[in-house]
Amino acid sequence: MNIHPLTRRATFDDAHWIVDLSVRVQAALTASGSLQQIGPLPLQEVERVIRLGYPCVLELEDRRIGSTLIYPLESDHPELVQTNLHHLPGPLWNLRALMLEPEEQGKGLGLHFLEGIWHLVIPTAGSIVLGCWAGNAKLRDFYHRAGYTFRGVFPEKDYEIAVFSLTASASPSP
Repeated sequence: MNIHPLTRRATFDDAHWIVDLSVRVQAALTASGSLQQIGPLPLQEVERVIRLGYPCVLELEDRRIGSTLIYPLESDHPELVQTNLHHLPGPLWNLRALMLEPEEQGKGLGLHFLEGIWHLVIPTAGSIVLGCWAGNAKLRDFYHRAGYTFRGVFPEKDYEIAVFSLTASASPSP
């Protein structure tokens, strides 16, 4: 039995669970008054990124409790150029839809998850870029405590996003 958090690559057996988790997390966000939109994630998109080997799952005591989607980025990607992050060391990755079961939030597991993602995705080289709704001060503080560098607030449709990055030379704090 695994009593320590374990981060692993997602498999096709995880796809429906990831979609269901996105529904539960979105319901909790909405109930808390957050304007952040995370789900429901489309099953086809989850299966597509699993096929490419990008998503991660967090397990505790042999139970899935978290997931995230990760996408490769080219340095000339418009969002990277717009936010002046195209100069970050590659390979570049975009972390999206970082989710924990609502009842598991606030226990420090998210920091372990981000550290596990860091070890899987950029163990020796590269950068992870992520964004969150700029109005979510709690989530912004969480990314700061995890060792991510705040890069600024940028307009996105009718709201703003706070952008953060982490490079392989930086060590996330669990």
